[in-house]
Amino acid sequence: MALPIPEPRVFLAYAPRGVGLRCAVAYLASHRDAYGWFAGARNSGLASAYFVLEDFYTPRETRYIAADDADLHSRWIEDEARCHELARMQEAFRREWLAYRSDADAGKQLEAYAEAELAAGPLPIRFERLNKLSKLHPNWTYYSHDFERGVLTHLARHWPLDYGVDDQA
Repeated sequence: MALPIPEPRVFLAYAPRGVGLRCAVAYLASHRDAYGWFAGARNSGLASAYFVLEDFYTPRETRYIAADDADLHSRWIEDEARCHELARMQEAFRREWLAYRSDADAGKQLEAYAEAELAAGPLPIRFERLNKLSKLHPNWTYYSHDFERGVLTHLARHWPLDYGVDDQA
């Protein structure tokens, strides 16, 4: 029996008149590391990866480690249990927040975006979840109550996404 999936800490940034999803981050925290998954716009396409911010919660220097989605079980980290936890967390986050074009309801999702005259982009946020985003800035954003902005700042220095440290509102 699989263990329950811990509640991930979540951030999304969306450009309604631009590329659509700019970035999505879901992560878990251990006593010393932050580890999770991100996806977002990169050069008019999409990039995603699993990551570990090793020693993020210690006085030691934080080390950024990342692996492409297909390489999750490739020994990029030595903890296979953590890899399984990451896969379960990413799938739960994806089902709740994101609408892949291969999903059964992809046509319905894209139609809703078109009717609202909003950008869907290569990886749309589930249309019904857009009402959760703050619309105070050009990039609409969502932060879960326990999301740590320092995680986003550290990731944005390293990841390949177009969304950077200067884009954070």
